[in-house]
Amino acid sequence: MTYVVIGIALLLIIAPIFAILPSARQKEQMKFRKIAMGRGISVEMSRIQDPVPKQDKYLSNTGQPLDPVLSIMAYKLARPRQKELRLNPRIDWILSRTGKNSQELPLTWEWGDGKPELMSEKFLSLLQQALGDLPDDVVKIQELNQVLTVFWHERSGEKGLTLVAEFLERCTALSPGGRAADSEPD
Repeated sequence: MTYVVIGIALLLIIAPIFAILPSARQKEQMKFRKIAMGRGISVEMSRIQDPVPKQDKYLSNTGQPLDPVLSIMAYKLARPRQKELRLNPRIDWILSRTGKNSQELPLTWEWGDGKPELMSEKFLSLLQQALGDLPDDVVKIQELNQVLTVFWHERSGEKGLTLVAEFLERCTALSPGGRAADSEPD
């Protein structure tokens, strides 16, 4: 009987320790984030409005509608500082994967607030090519205040991380106005 009591006591002590250890999936995500940060990409947890809000997952157990908010990881990369902002104006833009086909963009990507008028054809061409390469679990891309952000579920593994990092690096190397981000004015 004494051994049973000692065994139960040990289980009560050891069980919480195992409960707080990270799972294999969490270890993999930590590895991705560390690799991204090594490439200069900032990684943080974020909450965004779901681009496809009309889903059954936004109903409570009683049938009441819930706020369509996603908890998702944001991978961010700032553009290099521009010497002459007037020659290469700041252009903010948003793309969302909505599930509807778009004629202007590949797959199911749509402009959040419409295509920016000042966006160059060169940058638009880069976006059209690069969007097709992104993993399916990327749901939103935005550029605000010279910071490009990719909202990603991190389900597509190491290959997905490579594609997201390359997308961020390619897009920040070219200004939406068309010039190379670190180019001298003409």
